[in-house]
Amino acid sequence: MGAGFFARVLAAALLVVSFALSPIPAQAEDFDLSKLKDGGYVVLLRHVKAGGSDSDDFDLADCLTQRQVGAAGRKQAAELKQRFLAAGIAELRLLSSQYCRALQTAELLDLGTVTEESALNYYHWSTGDKDAVYEALRRFMVTLEAPRDGPPLVLVGHTHAFNIIGREAVDAGGGLVLRPNGSDRPEVVGAITAP
Repeated sequence: MGAGFFARVLAAALLVVSFALSPIPAQAEDFDLSKLKDGGYVVLLRHVKAGGSDSDDFDLADCLTQRQVGAAGRKQAAELKQRFLAAGIAELRLLSSQYCRALQTAELLDLGTVTEESALNYYHWSTGDKDAVYEALRRFMVTLEAPRDGPPLVLVGHTHAFNIIGREAVDAGGGLVLRPNGSDRPEVVGAITAP
């Protein structure tokens, strides 16, 4: 072991120390949900954790053939509800995919009537043409309008909804806060970290 070996070890050690002493970038903070009361925003929420898998005899009207929200997802939904309540939001306008895991998420929030919105549906091979399903979501996003008053609008969907607007999918139970702009790429103004 010569001087060259010790020089390489010393250089590697200095590199590790310099990384350890470098400031760690702060994690982006969640959107202040109380701002939703000001109007002009829409929340795009991914359904909470769901177990199992969609069966081969998948039927949109039969939850027994679909993934469903279990205990972990129920806990997430309860925490999300508490976040809204803590922000002074006791009522939401909820539009949900027709898939059971999304509908169950919206219902577990228990902050308003849930309305089914087929444009938020995920593609399943038994439900038709994939391109048509995704195009329906693009058209929905183009015509999306944020409420100026009244309860905030929350959309409950799936991973593909985030991809359609040009974003990576968030973790189950997480979301993005959007400002619609008449395109299929609404402005993203904040995030909601999954519980």
